Amino acid sequence: MNERSTDVSSELYPELALPGGLGEALGLEAARRGGGGEPMDPVEGFDPAVVACCARGEARFTVYATNIDEREFRIEISGPSGWRWGAFGSTDDLAVVAAILHAWRDGASIAQLRREWTLLAATPLDAAPPGRVVSTAWRLTLERSPVIRLGNAELAEALYAQPALRVFFPWPSHGQFSLLSSTADPFHEEVPRVIPTGDGLWSVVVTPSSPQTPSRVLGTRLSARDAAALMAANVPAGSGPAIEGGWPTGGSTV
Repeated sequence: MNERSTDVSSELYPELALPGGLGEALGLEAARRGGGGEPMDPVEGFDPAVVACCARGEARFTVYATNIDEREFRIEISGPSGWRWGAFGSTDDLAVVAAILHAWRDGASIAQLRREWTLLAATPLDAAPPGRVVSTAWRLTLERSPVIRLGNAELAEALYAQPALRVFFPWPSHGQFSLLSSTADPFHEEVPRVIPTGDGLWSVVVTPSSPQTPSRVLGTRLSARDAAALMAANVPAGSGPAIEGGWPTGGSTV
């Protein structure tokens, strides 16, 4: 796997200028707290300057500093069996990360951690700070995170490259890729969706607003880039950005 490098700002993350990056910064923070701990490990596919991991049996405590727009240390804690959906968190304070890591290393269970630190949640999107659910979903999608539903990588990148589309909530399902106007059930879909043609190409389709309304094909056998451009050209006026939570007016659902 090719390593993903992230050009993080030294103003957002001055700690990461250390030779050992995030892992060394966490070690120094632990030392300031009077604790210690084994060195952090790199994560396959990521620049060790911005992502670090600690293992305890099958469990993992992983920290990401990959948000280039906001200062954010994103935490993922997997369960003792390796089950990935243990706890997720987001904070701009590296000392908070170090405190949670220290407790985890000392044997605190996920339930205990979530009671002690309310920033920890059961899903990565529940842990996203207010106003950042959509951007978090896109970041996890583009990073190919296993803790979020993933669609075709080339298509996801092409969609995100269109500023008019990245304000919607990414929702790949059954090979298709929808961009939704709400981030939770009831979902609302205003933007045309992309459907695979079965040969590596894509169709752009306006989905029906009711069972009596037929779908309308805007283009077919398109490359990912062309499909994304066609979608962006057909965003209805006044649509977006996606709201956080379910659609409030009972609009069409997917």
